[in-house]
Order: sequence, then structure tokens, then C-alpha cells
Amino acid sequence: MKEAAVVLLAYLVGSIPMAYVLGRAMRGIDIRHYGSGNVGASNVWTHVARWVAIPLGAFDIFFKGAFPVYLAQRLDTGLWVAVAAGLAAVAGHNWSLYLKLTGGRGITVAMGVLFILSWQVLAASLLVATGGLIFRNSALWVGIAVVLMPVWSVGFREPLPVTVLCICLVAIVALKRVMGNRGTAVPGLRWRDVLLPRLLYDRDIASRDEWVRRAPPEA
Repeated sequence: MKEAAVVLLAYLVGSIPMAYVLGRAMRGIDIRHYGSGNVGASNVWTHVARWVAIPLGAFDIFFKGAFPVYLAQRLDTGLWVAVAAGLAAVAGHNWSLYLKLTGGRGITVAMGVLFILSWQVLAASLLVATGGLIFRNSALWVGIAVVLMPVWSVGFREPLPVTVLCICLVAIVALKRVMGNRGTAVPGLRWRDVLLPRLLYDRDIASRDEWVRRAPPEA
């Protein structure tokens, strides 16, 4: 019973759509209708306020991601339950109960989960992700960093549950990139036309600037 409660709490905490709340409170907008449609720090950075993205990222990492896993550990529920809580938090962020199963991409929340369960995998992944700053293609390099998580886990000889966590994170992030949020797709594009761009670059069109700066016609 305790284990199920921890996992359920993790999903509910992960579902808290703080990026959506900030968009509504500060600019009166639904962040899902702007830019990538992502309910997360990157979209808030572009369409709400840059400075807000920093505390928002910290909230996602430490409260939504790290806290449920830390709680599972403190309650001595076992490593598998801690992993399940981490995955539930990421799933909640990506498919929020409060936003009719729309949400973010789960990267910041996954960082918080790894901060508790494997700081080595987190550090290696962040190092790879910095390639996005060098080559000015953050979505691609973040994707590469995520895909390499299971490799780092095996290389660092992490316990099996942590490696399973990393494999599941790859699947969750890839699934969310492909699915996106309802209403964010570019009209007229076929599914086969956007599948690979979404997986690699997390967008439907070639121009990143056009993608992240999209806004409703009435905006």
C-alpha cells in the first residue's frame, strides 16, 4: 500500500503544470498554443520571461523529479519503487492529469530523478548535452544525451533498476517527442513527414526560430 501511494503521489506531483500556471498568471496565455507547445522551461523562456525559466527549471528538477524519489528512499520502499516513482513523475510531467494529458518533454524532471538515483549518469548526460551549445542544436544533443543514458548506466555499473530506469526514460522522451501535444502540429504535414524531424530535432519544420516563435493568429 505504501509503495503504491508513493508512486501515485509522484505522478500527481509530476503533473503540476507550473509552466502553464506561469504563462496564465504572467502573460494571460496558454503556453501550449505558443512555440513548440511544450509545457516546460524552454517555452516559458521564449514566450513568458527568460528569468522565470530558471526558478521553473529548479522547481521541475528538485520538487517534481527529485522529491518523489527521495521520499521513496526515505520511506525505505526499495530501489524498484524509487525507480517507479521517478518514472511516474516524468510521465506526470509529460501527460499531466491537470491538463488533459498534455505537458512537457520530461527532461528537467528526469534530471531530478537521476540527481537522486545516479548522479554519474546525470553528469555524463549533461556533458553530452552541452554539444547543443557548441553546435547550436540543443534538441538534437539533448536527444543524444538521453539515448546514451542506458550506456552510461551500464558503464558505471549501476544496479539493474537504474539501468531499467534509463531505458524507460529513452522510451518516454522519444514517445513524447513523436506525439507532441494536441493542436501543436503544423497543418497539412503528413505523419511520415514529421516523424523523423520530431525524433531528432523535436519540431515539425526545418527552421528552429520559426518553430519556437510561433503564436496564435490573434496574439
